[in-house]
Amino acid sequence: MVRAWTVRGGEQGQREQYALDKGLVIAGWEEVGDLTGCESIDDLGTILARAYSDEPARTVENWKHQLWRFIAMQIDDLVVMPRKFRRVVAIGRLTGPYEYHSDAAPGFRHVRPAEWIRTDVERAAIGGDLRDSMGAFLTVSELSRRNAAQRVQALAETGADPGYDGGVEPPADSDALERDVTEEGTRQLTARDLMSLWGWQRRTAETVDFVDRALAERGMRVDPHFTEVQLDGLVTVSPQTPAVAEQDTKGTTAGGPDTSASGTSADADTDADLSWRIGSLPIADKVVTVSAQAPLGDALLLMVEGDFSQLPVVNQYNVLRGVITWESIAQAQLAERKDTVGEAMDPHPPRTAQTREELFSRIGDIQHRGFLLIVDEENAVRGILTASDLSHQLRLRVEPFTLLEEVERRLRRATGHLTDEDLPDHVRKRSRAGNLSLGQYPFVVADNACWKKLGWPFGQHDMANRLKAVADYRNRLAHWDIDAPDQEAEALVVTRKLLKLLKVVDRDPTP
Repeated sequence: MVRAWTVRGGEQGQREQYALDKGLVIAGWEEVGDLTGCESIDDLGTILARAYSDEPARTVENWKHQLWRFIAMQIDDLVVMPRKFRRVVAIGRLTGPYEYHSDAAPGFRHVRPAEWIRTDVERAAIGGDLRDSMGAFLTVSELSRRNAAQRVQALAETGADPGYDGGVEPPADSDALERDVTEEGTRQLTARDLMSLWGWQRRTAETVDFVDRALAERGMRVDPHFTEVQLDGLVTVSPQTPAVAEQDTKGTTAGGPDTSASGTSADADTDADLSWRIGSLPIADKVVTVSAQAPLGDALLLMVEGDFSQLPVVNQYNVLRGVITWESIAQAQLAERKDTVGEAMDPHPPRTAQTREELFSRIGDIQHRGFLLIVDEENAVRGILTASDLSHQLRLRVEPFTLLEEVERRLRRATGHLTDEDLPDHVRKRSRAGNLSLGQYPFVVADNACWKKLGWPFGQHDMANRLKAVADYRNRLAHWDIDAPDQEAEALVVTRKLLKLLKVVDRDPTP
């Protein structure tokens, strides 16, 4: 079965053109000599440990697996080489076994013969999941999931990615995750599945810190960070260690990560905190767009039918080229430019955002325009966040706090006739009547003497259980997270029902 691999052309893209010109796939590790007789990954590990004796054991282990992949790739396998300073990738097919070119320049000696089928496949044409799985921080990694090999084959033949709509089977546990990352170079899974490997379900500060530490202890990193996507959004886990040993301009070994896949530095600050990120909110991913070459009438039809004030204008790969608005259409008609969408585009660049951006920094744009276009690293339109979406999400997050506040207010009034002496001993030691916390009311209601004095027309144990459930809900909300509305829908219903019961025993004053 044909497999697909990513092999980069050097930390600074120094091997790319030579590889394309000579019909080769090239790896670095110039301190290592001819590996033709290397028969196992363990033999390779011994050679690397001797050649790079000053490097940490974890780094050498990572390099061992990368270089073994390079040697073990089969003839006819597909290879993807992202271009460092261009928004394209080259795709080729291996035509020969591993070779060592001793007369080549250092860093150019470990090679595999290849036929380069396409050298300019636009990265925007590749689905975001497949782009991410190309291993932004590794020189050699396998593309093995979500029909990756078939999709690379389609890209080689047509320049377009057919995509994949299915789910991702998560690793069985954290050990399996580490094993997959070691053997393949990267591992994709959802943010929800990543947290669940350590028994977490909600993205609280404790969860984020724990998972980040657990990944770091195993020498792994996650990109994008699992707080920057929706719970069921994909993240990619890869090794933290340097991608490959390269020579810098002074001739010393430099172990910096290869960032050619994403065009971003591996050292970039991911701001892994609990700020609301645009990507953590539900975003409409079915965005109505129009081509610049389309007749202007097509845009008018879409705008009238959808009651849109603007339409994104995109190319064949959904890359944003501009927007068309009613104002820009009117200006184009006044200037007698009214044939195509491109002639009627707004001359000003559209406001866009990426999923990792902090939400509150862009609220002004949403208020001003009514929506914000969401684009990826290639400027392809991936979604839209509207003012209506934002108001709904704010309501989901604010409503629990307002309900809980009213519950506490009514409880204080409904129990206001209780004195300190009425309270159970263990409650009285901590609080005074009229100043009880929500977590203490279940004990008050469960006390027979208090319950008799309250005189509420409900079942005592049922009411105590309801109060405890709502108090527990409040305690969970106190540990702020970005997913509570989705995770606590049932608890919110319980709170609403409790409030309805409290309104029976705590009637509002008659005006």
